[in-house]
Amino acid sequence: MKIKDLYIYPVKSLRGCSVPTATLTRHGLKHDRKYMIVRITPSDCNNNVDSNNNNVNGSTGGKGKYTYESQYVGRVDSLCLFSASILPNYENAEVIRVTYNTPVPSSGANEKEKQEDNGGDDGGNPYIEFPIIADYKNLVKVDLSIHLSDCVGYDMGPKYQEFFTKYLGYPAKLVYVGDSTREVKGNLAPNQTHLTKENDFDSGPTAGSNDWFIFGLFTWILWYLLGWNKNDIEGHSKYTIQFADVAPVLVTSTVSLEELNSGKGEDGKNELVLDITKMRSNIVLEPSTSNEMTPFEEDYWAELEVSNGKSGDDEEEVGDRKEARRIILTGNCGRCKSLNVDYETGKQLPVHGQMLKRLSDMKRRVDAGYGYSPIFGRYGFIEKGSLEKEVKVGEEVTVTKKNEERTVFYWPGLSSGTKPRK
Repeated sequence: MKIKDLYIYPVKSLRGCSVPTATLTRHGLKHDRKYMIVRITPSDCNNNVDSNNNNVNGSTGGKGKYTYESQYVGRVDSLCLFSASILPNYENAEVIRVTYNTPVPSSGANEKEKQEDNGGDDGGNPYIEFPIIADYKNLVKVDLSIHLSDCVGYDMGPKYQEFFTKYLGYPAKLVYVGDSTREVKGNLAPNQTHLTKENDFDSGPTAGSNDWFIFGLFTWILWYLLGWNKNDIEGHSKYTIQFADVAPVLVTSTVSLEELNSGKGEDGKNELVLDITKMRSNIVLEPSTSNEMTPFEEDYWAELEVSNGKSGDDEEEVGDRKEARRIILTGNCGRCKSLNVDYETGKQLPVHGQMLKRLSDMKRRVDAGYGYSPIFGRYGFIEKGSLEKEVKVGEEVTVTKKNEERTVFYWPGLSSGTKPRK
């Protein structure tokens, strides 16, 4: 099989862009999800956020302070009306342009009046630009938490806050990730795939009991006596993520998408076709020859190797194999209502066009860790020896490791059976 498409999402949860080549980093494809939009909410209900949010001090909780909530399509459907592009191109990236694509009015709705804007105009649609790499040292820090994994972001300032607040309809900031990282919780990191909610003594539901305390103490002493570094288990440095949800890379298959799109409606007609971009993949794979791949076989993939497709025993082949790039796949991707959003209107599709239900009807609830959420795609991490290397559209990909059974997603507070009671 081979790489069909590569996608970068410069701003988390906004529409991304296709690139012909991408550099592999420890946090995924270079320039992917380095910015994020957060909703501004007063920590004290008696406080109101003014148009410039002048009182923000970058912390959470307490009087006169604010919390910052990460935003997702499916929770805020209108995010899909923003598209991000890299200028002048990926290889010479300097600027990110975010365009607000004016929604197509719903049936019977009045067309919105045009408004003035602080940004530019992109084919009739307003846009705003910011650097691909921000000078964040002098920016104000704000405390963030994404899926119960904490980090900080750097506030890009009032110009960007005004733009996103205007088109989202609520107070919102643009934040940059800078040097901030987040903990990979549960069993997503390649050196933690053995963890489950039953044996994770750090985060499991029985943490704090005497048995787990004794087990944890014994394990720590063993690590110490053997000279192991808890952050360097199995030869891997500690895995971290930035603004990506739970892992740096998402891999999907065109064959599985074709299976999803092959369904018929109750009237016997073809149902609406789902575009691969709604899956928010980073790497999309397709077969090199007919019948090479089967739908949803990726559920069992554990490791992929990207190569230039050469074969043989000559010296050139040996050199090419040294340049092979590997991606370690550790978890399934559970799907949410974002699949049901109409990118033209920024609203949920009617029931007959909702892809989430179609996935569920195909018996894709195959990961108990996600409960009732259907599965499409695999999360992954870049192997240590592959960092700073490039992958290109058209390169060959081989499955070098498979799991005998499907993995079960575990992330304390997020996976099924670990969510805190309200």
